Amino acid sequence: MQRIVNIEEFYVTPGPKIVKEILSLGDYQARGTSVKADVSDWCIQDMYIFDNLIGQLNVLYPKHQVQELWSVVYRQGDYTQVHNHSGFDFSFVWYLDTCPHCSPLVFPDPEHPWMPPIHTIRPKVGNLVVFNGNDIHYVPPHTCNHKRVCVSGNLVPLDLEDEEEYDDTYYGANTC
Repeated sequence: MQRIVNIEEFYVTPGPKIVKEILSLGDYQARGTSVKADVSDWCIQDMYIFDNLIGQLNVLYPKHQVQELWSVVYRQGDYTQVHNHSGFDFSFVWYLDTCPHCSPLVFPDPEHPWMPPIHTIRPKVGNLVVFNGNDIHYVPPHTCNHKRVCVSGNLVPLDLEDEEEYDDTYYGANTC
């Protein structure tokens, strides 16, 4: 039986200077994560350029908050290895500079790797893709000559500290 991946897609208008601001952040992670591209610091959600995105996420997921937010800039040949965001309720990707030929976001079926992926998302500017943090995904090598710019993040419940079983280490090593 093939896994089911629940994906929600929304449109959030990118601000006029957001790509330029993201490009100025550089590669804070030095390609030391599953993302083999330029990745910012994990905790950039307080930057004013993300106010619209954070506001939309607050409306769409009122019982959750952004725990981590980072930008990714893919150049030709860059990719993201197979991984998930275990421990987070939801994860998301927001596309800011892309074209129809850019590498997709792929959700494979790890139980049946010979089968086609369960779901493939072709990036579109302004598209916000939200999925379960446990869903395995990857991005194949970027083949376009231009940069593929996006923002990713993780959502956690608002009432974490009210829960008896709350463990601040459970929600990732990169908590902000």
